[in-house]
Amino acid sequence: MKRTLSIVLMSLLAASAISAQVYPALTPKNAKSMALGGSFTSIPTAEFSFFGNPAAFAAPKASITLITADTWAYIKPTFSNIASFSSALQKSNPLPALAAMMPGNGGMGGGASVGFGYAGNGLGLGAFATTDEYAAGYSIPGAILKSDTEVSAVIGLGLPFDILGSSLLIGGDIRPFFRVRSQKPLADIFQTMDLGSLETNAGFGLAMDLGATLQMGSFGLGLAVRDISPAFPVWTGSFNDLLSTLQKGVLPPTTDTSDKAIFLPNVTAGMSWKPRLWPGFVDPSMYLELQDPVSVIAQWNGIGSALNLLHLGAELRFFNLFTLRGGMNRGWLSIGAGFNFLFFDMNAAVFTEELGALPGDRPRSGLALQAAIRF
Repeated sequence: MKRTLSIVLMSLLAASAISAQVYPALTPKNAKSMALGGSFTSIPTAEFSFFGNPAAFAAPKASITLITADTWAYIKPTFSNIASFSSALQKSNPLPALAAMMPGNGGMGGGASVGFGYAGNGLGLGAFATTDEYAAGYSIPGAILKSDTEVSAVIGLGLPFDILGSSLLIGGDIRPFFRVRSQKPLADIFQTMDLGSLETNAGFGLAMDLGATLQMGSFGLGLAVRDISPAFPVWTGSFNDLLSTLQKGVLPPTTDTSDKAIFLPNVTAGMSWKPRLWPGFVDPSMYLELQDPVSVIAQWNGIGSALNLLHLGAELRFFNLFTLRGGMNRGWLSIGAGFNFLFFDMNAAVFTEELGALPGDRPRSGLALQAAIRF
């Protein structure tokens, strides 16, 4: 099975570019999504449409997000760790203090995302910048700092259909993006304290996302295919060279002989159930998703790998103000809460996600916070 799938995947890559680097999807660690076990495709809301299911562009009610900001840290969520992490960030050189936390966390890192957008009434428009940095390992020797940043715009359309009393929403978008990836052994960074020498790849590309949801009363089904993209050329150099080029108002140059990068399309299917028990007082919701089957099957290592497909989430919203959330992310539990008043939206989550082929192989815990102004 693994050998057959590997041949298929290599054939797909060869059809797009020879010796192409496979870039992973870069999505924000949204506090709502992470609290719900990483679910986002089966939730047809404007907020998730930009990085989840674009079918929400067809929703009859539009949503305007003036600003949304997410931030996250990969640390085990204990009070002592949070205090140490906060104290480290206040120092002029936080690296030594952060490195001291690595043995208890199996690594260290974090990220942030900021953006704005309009979704609904058949249209989706937005712009977002997301960055994620992580050094995996239990000590500085052997750990490699990997940094991934993407700036993208989203231009999408959606169409609603009524089918025998059910609502079918179909949407899609094109997403021009500029992607920057850097990496360097953490020991070298500590020795030189020079982030400017990071080995960096940068490239401009175009991706497409497609999605559909079918709402049948309180039940919903969702399907999304994201990161459909041809191979794109990438520039290679130091981070300082990249900054110097961008400061001149131009993108780093690429040629026909430049290295290529490619995304593997990510297919996700999910379902939701939103019973109307006490509308406006207590509104429950439940979600189940199967995410990224191609990557999971490629790393298949027995029936336990099936858990790496599974994402479960549930939430209770009280008086349209407070929300409690919980979920299971590939075998690991997550929790969160949110507060929404008028156009202010604030959310927090504690999560663990699995980076390995089986639950327990490479767990990574973290905290996520979000604040948004949304109408």
